[in-house]
Amino acid sequence: MRRRVRFLNIPLVAGWLAAGAAGCATNPATGGLMLSLIGEEQEIAMGREYSAQVDATMGLYEDPQLEAYVDSIGQALAAVSERPQLPWSFKIVDDPTVNAFALPGGYLYVTRGILTHFNSEAELAAVLGHEIGHVTARHSVEQISRAQLAGLGLGVASILSDEVASLQGVIGTGLGVLFLSYSRDDEHQADLLGVRYGLRKAYDPREAVKVHRMLSRQTELRGGSGIPNWLSTHPSSEDRIDRIQAHVDTVPPQRLATTVVHRNEFLRLVDGLVYGENPRHGFFQEALFLHPDLAFQLRFPTDWRTQNLTQAVLALSPEEDALVQLTLAGTGGHTAAAREFFTQEGMSGAGIDRETINGLPATTGRFQARTEQGVLEGVAAFLDYNGRTYRILGYSPQGKLGRYEQAFRATARSFDRLTDPAALDAQPMRIDLLTLDRDATVAQLAARRGSPIPASELSLLNGVREDDVLSAGQTVKWVVGERPPGT
Repeated sequence: MRRRVRFLNIPLVAGWLAAGAAGCATNPATGGLMLSLIGEEQEIAMGREYSAQVDATMGLYEDPQLEAYVDSIGQALAAVSERPQLPWSFKIVDDPTVNAFALPGGYLYVTRGILTHFNSEAELAAVLGHEIGHVTARHSVEQISRAQLAGLGLGVASILSDEVASLQGVIGTGLGVLFLSYSRDDEHQADLLGVRYGLRKAYDPREAVKVHRMLSRQTELRGGSGIPNWLSTHPSSEDRIDRIQAHVDTVPPQRLATTVVHRNEFLRLVDGLVYGENPRHGFFQEALFLHPDLAFQLRFPTDWRTQNLTQAVLALSPEEDALVQLTLAGTGGHTAAAREFFTQEGMSGAGIDRETINGLPATTGRFQARTEQGVLEGVAAFLDYNGRTYRILGYSPQGKLGRYEQAFRATARSFDRLTDPAALDAQPMRIDLLTLDRDATVAQLAARRGSPIPASELSLLNGVREDDVLSAGQTVKWVVGERPPGT
């Protein structure tokens, strides 16, 4: 939901300045003054709460060895930062996008997507150090403080009151902190802090430049569109890269000579890592959503914008005034789930009936929910299948149900068993390590060995150009398997 930001009026600016003077604090990482209305204890509490939401909503990648490795690198860097006392945590999000982010209080995440694009431990350390820098310099705290002074909420606005918040079923309002935009000064400061922490642990700072080059190349390969998440929230530029390089150039050569990269150690740990979308968690074929692990399918309205999240599958109308979402509703059965839903405070139901949908027992009905922003109207369906209860909700603002009710009901009635063998057997692509037996370029290797992704993408994964000659005996990352359906 978009939030309109009003221009500050004079009284508000005066209040901002007065509160800002009262809320000045010393930046732990730089020693300069900063705006802070949030103490460290509250910062940690906020981060802990948001972290639980990230874990539940986005999902974590299940590889204990790799997660322990990422956490160990992060913990080592955090220990030499200006805030070693924070409850630092480093986790891997099961997401194919190139992304990394830090929550207040020291809760940091990298995606498996960004891990597939690194080629050394030092590159990983550069990104973790950058994110640690955002925390040690309290950048999110300052942004939140400014938002509080301006009377703004944080990020994703909830269209539902607390009493019926279960309807939303996606990202909690607290996770709006993930969408805060850092200033150029914040980004430059985090870059330099990341280099600082990396050097303290003897990592080669030149690898930080390689990370930004990789991100810029990815943008080039996509024609300037589809910018990676980490790049869109951490805007890169040649100027920024030049500033990092200029800082690296100030490091004495004798110190650079003692730094480490740890390429092979890192590559061994990402061997077998899932690459790209994982169809086992569900995938779209146009408007049809198929879930191999849970063996069901559901057809959403045509031309609606869809998204597959860990806890929900969503479809938003082209006018952005109606939403359909699929979630699990426990294991207690459709009757109990429907009763609990329709009897919530602030909720009223109508036309509630038991029926069967493609042979599955179900309860359906219309509902009206009172919220702080107005009244929502919609259709709810609860179905039992394979020991689980599924909930399908379609809702829109009051007065628009007549326009969307048919689409809501058609979506609910499309829920069915998945029996297509090809869909049930869909497997993800994975990273596979390859040791060259002769000199070759990535383009030559792709022509000889084949891969589900193009040579341009393979070269990006390995931090080289398609026509760069790789030496015999060198280890490279390759992508094997079949491209998942719908990608």
